[in-house]
Amino acid sequence: MSPFPLRALPLGMRLSLSALVLVLLGGYAASGLHMADHHGPRDGKEGLTTTDIEGVYHGVVSPSPLRVALEAGHPGGDQALPEEERAALLAWLGSGRIVEDWDNLDLGDMVPADLLDVNCLSCHARGAEPELKAEPMLEYLDDVRAVAFDNEVSPTDLKLLLASTHAHSLSLFTVALGAVLLLWGTRFGRGLVSLISLLVSVGLLLDLVSWWLARDSAAWVTGILVGGAAHAGGVGLAGLLVLLDLWLPARKD
Repeated sequence: MSPFPLRALPLGMRLSLSALVLVLLGGYAASGLHMADHHGPRDGKEGLTTTDIEGVYHGVVSPSPLRVALEAGHPGGDQALPEEERAALLAWLGSGRIVEDWDNLDLGDMVPADLLDVNCLSCHARGAEPELKAEPMLEYLDDVRAVAFDNEVSPTDLKLLLASTHAHSLSLFTVALGAVLLLWGTRFGRGLVSLISLLVSVGLLLDLVSWWLARDSAAWVTGILVGGAAHAGGVGLAGLLVLLDLWLPARKD
């Protein structure tokens, strides 16, 4: 039994706490959407990925999508590139002269613009047949620029990371403490309450510590993902149980 049962509070207090819990849950949802919007484009791909998070805290090089496709054997089947032409395109992508050699006639039969024109534009052109048309477009140099370069994502500057740690440590400590104390005031089993409290607190600690450890080892990015998910999930569960306890019928002694 909780020493300060939430359900026994006056109606006005229960309404007040419910509003605050809903604000908290909405804030966490908005935080997740902001993270996806802010960090999602870092690796050049749509959506928030592990590579984006690794780039923020450790740094990462996201390989050129065009190079990845060529190395994977695309196009294949009846439209497969001759190995000599595939090798020429890969050499061009790794030459550091992607723009300069795009239509360099000194390359003879291996001009990249011509190779892409002959082998790729039946599908990767704006005027391609609808049943064949596929992204990305490779008609013009500007199209190719978007997929030909490796994307290097540098980690957050140390001063910014320190400022972010300062702000998040103090603010999220308050949020976590409030969530744990409110959860302790519910009618639910002490084992469940303790487990969710551990998710909230230990998850937050793991998340923040991993921010710094990930700068030297990308393996700690897993700590960020696990810790962040545990903390956010724990806060979400705590908020849900608090709301249930505030409005479910009071239990009889």
